[in-house]
Amino acid sequence: MEYKYTPMRPKRTSVGEKIMRGLLALLLIGAAVLYFANPLHAKELDLTLPETPFDYEQMDQDSILIEEAINKRLRFVKVKNEPTKKQLRTFYILNAIDMTTSYHMTRNHPHIHESNFLLPGKPTAAEFLLHKSVTTPLAAANLEEGQLVLVNWLLTAVILKNIYLYNTTCRTLPNYHHITGKNLNPC
Repeated sequence: MEYKYTPMRPKRTSVGEKIMRGLLALLLIGAAVLYFANPLHAKELDLTLPETPFDYEQMDQDSILIEEAINKRLRFVKVKNEPTKKQLRTFYILNAIDMTTSYHMTRNHPHIHESNFLLPGKPTAAEFLLHKSVTTPLAAANLEEGQLVLVNWLLTAVILKNIYLYNTTCRTLPNYHHITGKNLNPC
């Protein structure tokens, strides 16, 4: 005696049955909402606010404490001369430009590698983002105004040097310089 297995397949529902089931579900939900919801009238609600005087001195103290807490996040060094918001914004923008141009240049040129010792030679976008998202806020929180201005100028110089190297490095052979400084590459 052999046992023959025939799989049972569910019956497909037609579009009309699906529409009817949807309407029935909406009807049941609507009935439940109407039955269980208590009608609220404007007369039953007390919309008056209690009279609370504003304590402006306390508000000023709280705003100073909040600003100090924001400025001291990730701070390991005592900063005497805080950088301005414009300098910090410039710092973050320059870091974003450095990251995107470095990623583009290392990906699109066979002989250009990342020179940052914390990153591999050809870092991925995730490695760049992780590196910059950790180091940039730490540096911004611990640099004074004069130091941040210097770092902004150095970042600008690094970006310009990277662009120069990208445009002048030969794509077929790496640059090979003799000990005298003469470029022996035919490009």
